[in-house]
Formats: sequence, structure tokens, C-alpha cells
Amino acid sequence: MSPKRILVVDDEEMIAELCWHVLSNRGHKVVCAQSGEEAAKIAFSEPFHMVVVDMLMPGMNGLEAFLMLREKQPEILGVLITGHGTLETAIQAMELGFSGFVKKPFTPTELIQIVEESFQKALLMEENARLKTLIPLYSLGEKFITSQTRNEVLDGFIETVSHQTGAQRISVMLYDEKESCLKIAAAKGIDEAVFQNVRVRRGERIAGWVFEKGEAVILNGGPEDNPDFAPLLKQRHIKAAISFPLKARDRTMGVLNVSKLGEGSPFSQADIEMLSVICSQAVMAMENIRVMEERAERLRMRTLLEQYVAPEVAEVLLSHGRNPLEVGEIRNITVLFADIRNFTALVEHLPLENLRKFLNHFFDILTEAVFKFKGTLDKFMGDAALAMFGAPIFLQNPNDAALSAAMEMIERFNDLKRPTTAQEAHFGGVGLGIGISSGEMFLGTVGSQKRLDYTVIGTDVNLAQRLASEAVSGQILISENARVGLDEKFHVLPESPRVLKGLKKPVRIFSMTPP
Repeated sequence: MSPKRILVVDDEEMIAELCWHVLSNRGHKVVCAQSGEEAAKIAFSEPFHMVVVDMLMPGMNGLEAFLMLREKQPEILGVLITGHGTLETAIQAMELGFSGFVKKPFTPTELIQIVEESFQKALLMEENARLKTLIPLYSLGEKFITSQTRNEVLDGFIETVSHQTGAQRISVMLYDEKESCLKIAAAKGIDEAVFQNVRVRRGERIAGWVFEKGEAVILNGGPEDNPDFAPLLKQRHIKAAISFPLKARDRTMGVLNVSKLGEGSPFSQADIEMLSVICSQAVMAMENIRVMEERAERLRMRTLLEQYVAPEVAEVLLSHGRNPLEVGEIRNITVLFADIRNFTALVEHLPLENLRKFLNHFFDILTEAVFKFKGTLDKFMGDAALAMFGAPIFLQNPNDAALSAAMEMIERFNDLKRPTTAQEAHFGGVGLGIGISSGEMFLGTVGSQKRLDYTVIGTDVNLAQRLASEAVSGQILISENARVGLDEKFHVLPESPRVLKGLKKPVRIFSMTPP
């Protein structure tokens, strides 16, 4: 997106500075005003593409300020900042012409997203307005502009081009990034078994040249009409042909090939202009669908991720710039393993429904404690759970965070157990043991599009689990690495070195029992 001129209107200096910093870093020219009156004076002599304005300000409110600015600059876009993001506020803002609104407190990512979406929406609306003037071509292409899938667009595209040109053979080739070639996505007059195997590289044949150069080519009356392409024209029975680039805003996404066989009038420059309009509509429709699919996929991935990680961690993963399934690295991480002591005995004496409710409450407590201290919940395992601290969000002292979370877990677990024990005496024998370890381990995503695990693998993961199994009810056992750098407020005691299950050498450990 090219840099834009944005006017920020907010009497809260901190909010105005945040907007200025975030939007300036995106390359935009940002000017700030503290009131609607000041904004009006600035806008009187300086044009802007957008105003980002607070709803509540002394004197003129955000809605009034926007309407006044629209009188001076009718094309200006508006984004409303509000601390009360109700449905009524949203409806009122949209009715007055705002492109969107952001609710306080907001993150830089949320601000960037709503601003860029507003500009994209305006660009699409501008393009739609331009196309609507091209009657009757717009009405012919309207059916694929409103299509819901790419295949619907392509089918409508082929049909419209066929109707307008009378061509017997048409193909739409789209560039496949993975295979680095053009492939036929839809066609008319070409056997499907044939076009499934067609692959054209950049610069190869006529379509490859058009894709690489981004320029249309007309071939009429055979190879002698255009000697430069005579060696590339393989099929001599073609009477006339056009190869037209399909251009999105910042790239060429494919090529339209149109051919007349046998009889028929040659193509002209007017045909190029006509195809330009149709191709613009088709490309815009495919881009709209791509954007919708990306948003739907992002929402799906966010929903999936937030089942396992804190919302801010999900945002880090989604903003990583890569498929979350491909994220992986070696990091120094602190891990926490929490395990319910004597839970097996409960299974033998209590109804399963009661056990299920107890576990649900337990996992709620554990999850809230992990998220409170910026940790990531790795997984639940029966009556136990694994969490990590220090990744993917950096923490100044992940050992402190893990131990703080562990203390809160034990305190809240005891609070949960008291009323439960009053109803079921068998609950009196259960307790929570926690192990914490720290070290270098693999951190990354493992799984599929339908089931994703963001997990850690390493010796210290196993060590944390062994420590948890050694801990008595209400006790936290800590490895030597996890003790490093702990705040003095944590009073941990050295334990005798132990040989833990699966390990050959004694391990030096420390313990803490919250009051």
C-alpha cells in the first residue's frame, strides 16, 4: 500500500502518540490534532486521505468532527476510536460514513488492521464505481463479481469472454508459486485431460512472455502478422488470438488466452480495451475472494490457536509471517508440569460425572494461572498439564513467571478442594504436585490443519514431569536451572540430590511449599 496522509484527532496525548508512532512506522504521513476545531483548521489547508478520531472529546465530539471534515474534504475516510464499542455505536458510525472503528484499549496490530482494511475497502469501492460506468460490460460481468468461490469467478469469466469475443478457444492461466509456472485454471474448447498437464514457465511461449512482460499480445492472420512471435505460434489453424495479462494491484497473477479458429474477424485494439475491463472485473473478484479466504483462514487459525495458547500468544503466531504449522526453533524455555496426587484413588470411588466436573474446574484454574503470567498452555494429559514460559512471548524472567503461576495454581487448587471435600470425603486425599525445569529445547508446532499442537520437546520437559511426580501434595520442585535468577521473594529450599526415573545421575533440586 502506498503511503497515505492521515489526520489523528484525540485529546488524549498517549493515544495520539500511539497512533502517530504505529501509522508512521507503516510509512504514512501522520498529523495530530487535539480537538475537532484544531483538526478543521489543519484540514482547511492540507488534504488528507483519512481521519482517525476519538468519539469523546471536549467540545466537538468525534462524529461531529468527522462530518465537518467531510464537508471540507468529501473523499476523506474515517476510523472512529471509542471506549464503548456497542452495536449502536458501530451502526451510527457506519451510517455517518465511517469505514470502521477500533475499541479502546487497542493493540498496534488492531489499529493497523482497521486502517489498512479501510483503505482496501475504499479502493475496491472506487474500482467498483469505475466499473459501473462501463455499461453494458459491467452488467455482463456482474455475475462473477458477486461470486462466492474462485471457480464461480472463472466459470463466469470464461462465459463472458466467450460471449463478447465469439472465440472458440479460451483459457485462463494462473501462476502457481510452488511450481513456478503458469497452469490452466479454467478453459473452453480445450480437452480437460490436455490442459491438466500444461505447464508454462516465465518467458516461455506466448503466454509466458505476456506474463513476464505484463503486456498484451494480438496475433491476427498467422505468424506473418507478428514475426516476433512466429516461432512461438505452434497451432497454424488459429485465425486470431489475444494473450492478455491478468494484473492485480502489485503483481501479474496470470494470463487470459483467447483464440478464434478458422473463420472470424481479426482482433483489434478495441478488443484489448474490452478485455481490459472484463479482466479487471475478474481479477478484482478473485482478489476479493482471496482476501475473504485469508480472513476466514486467519479466523480459523486464531480460533484453533486460542484453544491452546493465550490470545496474545496466538497473535504472535499469526503475525509471524509464516504458516503456524511451519513455526519451530530451539529456545531456552522454562516448563511447568502440574499433576494431581492420588487422583487414581478417586476414579475407583467416585462417579465419572463428578470427576469430569472436578477436572474441568481444575483445568480452568490452571489455564487462568498460566495465561495470567504470560505462559503458554502446551497440553492436558489426563489429570496433568504442561505449560511453558518465555516463548513465544519473551519474558524478562520466565523462571519467576513459572513459579508465580505454580503458587497461584496450588492456592486456587486448595480453594477448589475445600468445598468439594465437604461433599465428597474422598477428595480430601488429593493434592497438586508441580515440577519446574528450564533449559534449551525445541519449540514449535506439530500437527495438521485440523488439530494443532504448539509444543516443546527436550530433556528438561521430561525432567519437569519427573519432578512433578516426585512432589508431594502442595509442593513445588524446581530444577537447578529453573532456580537461577529467581526473585528473592521466593524462598526455595535445597533438597538432597535424587536419582529420578529415567535419569542415570542424581539431580540437584529445590523445593517450595506455598503457605
